[in-house]
Amino acid sequence: MFTFSIPLAEPFNFNDAITSHGWWMLAPNVWDSKKARFYRTFPTRNNDTIVGCIYMEASCLQIVTEVELTETDQDDILDYVSWMFRVNERFEPFYTLCQTHNELTDLPMKGKGRLLRSPTLFEDIVKVLLTTNTRWNQTIQMAEKLTYHLGEKVYGFGREFYSFPTPQTILSAGEAFLMEHVRTGYRSHYILNAAHKAVNNPARYLQPSALNHFREIKGIGPYAMNTLAMIVGRYDGLPVDSEYKKHVIGTYFNGIAPSKSELESVYDKWGDYKYLAYWFDHYK
Repeated sequence: MFTFSIPLAEPFNFNDAITSHGWWMLAPNVWDSKKARFYRTFPTRNNDTIVGCIYMEASCLQIVTEVELTETDQDDILDYVSWMFRVNERFEPFYTLCQTHNELTDLPMKGKGRLLRSPTLFEDIVKVLLTTNTRWNQTIQMAEKLTYHLGEKVYGFGREFYSFPTPQTILSAGEAFLMEHVRTGYRSHYILNAAHKAVNNPARYLQPSALNHFREIKGIGPYAMNTLAMIVGRYDGLPVDSEYKKHVIGTYFNGIAPSKSELESVYDKWGDYKYLAYWFDHYK
């Protein structure tokens, strides 16, 4: 076994950083809640796939692999894990708002507030597309089938894992394959469009600074756009979907549907952190 670590500067709730966002349920992520170990696959520079086991110990994220990595691959995986767990984001401004409004005060007390994301923006773009106009169980099934049919199988830590497929692999599979085997339906065309853009212009579509360009990907409407903004660390938008409407109408309007502006202004006082305020208000 080979272990390397990431020091944590802020209060950090490891379990909550994983389970506050449903991404932990989507392949190729694997969460062992009993052992507090998080597993997933990562690519290496020579196009191999390795499995990493992540856990928290002594104010550090510990990353364990069963194979020895080059220094470059180790640095890459450190970057992947730091990104996934938002290690370099600072949550003090959000915590200050929690104290100011005297709401969600358990978040700063317990080091909560992080929402898990994937190692790459391409994976998250695809996963967001898998959440549109469907039920969560179907999203889980589509992610599972996508990795099973198109990911690379690899063994580690006594079990079998699959990687998330590359854009090239998805393009090679084609729309008919996605529809028949992954059961992505109309989303198949959108996923292929995202893969095409990722292959042909990664600098435009696969950088956090490229947020405004996400709108050019087919299938990225207002809900998906604000979800992807959250992914890259922008929390000033809201994922207004059926779940949002159900929560807000039931919680703040006694079950009576308000106007669109009223519906979307409930979290205005949270400013740049509206998304987090909604998320933890709903899923507290």
